Amino acid sequence: MVYILDVLKVDIFQVTSKKIKDIGHNTLAALTYTFTFIAFVLQSLTGFGMYAAMSDNWFSNFFAMFMPLFNGDLGARNFHHILMWVFILFSIVHVYLVFYHDYIERRGITSSMIGGWKFIEEKVLEEEESNS
Repeated sequence: MVYILDVLKVDIFQVTSKKIKDIGHNTLAALTYTFTFIAFVLQSLTGFGMYAAMSDNWFSNFFAMFMPLFNGDLGARNFHHILMWVFILFSIVHVYLVFYHDYIERRGITSSMIGGWKFIEEKVLEEEESNS
């Protein structure tokens, strides 16, 4: 939990008194991606569930059984709408952090996705390996 707070201080408030040394994604990113995956599953359930009301397809009708979990069509629609805003906000923050970590910190995460190579300073790699 302390580590997540340190990451928030650096990423959001740009407090650089303590440098976060991660070679890949940090703990907060992993937690965020886990919640994003759960939101994706719920978004799919509510979407297919709402579609089931106007479809004769067996696949869509399978998802109609999840509608009572969201208090019917209106509850599912509201939940689906809230999740839409979660994805929009996630996208905005994600793009900001991609540029922040790649350009400002020169950590090369985005560059490695484009070019296929990631360069890490030897001393950072040695410290990371000694802590493992």
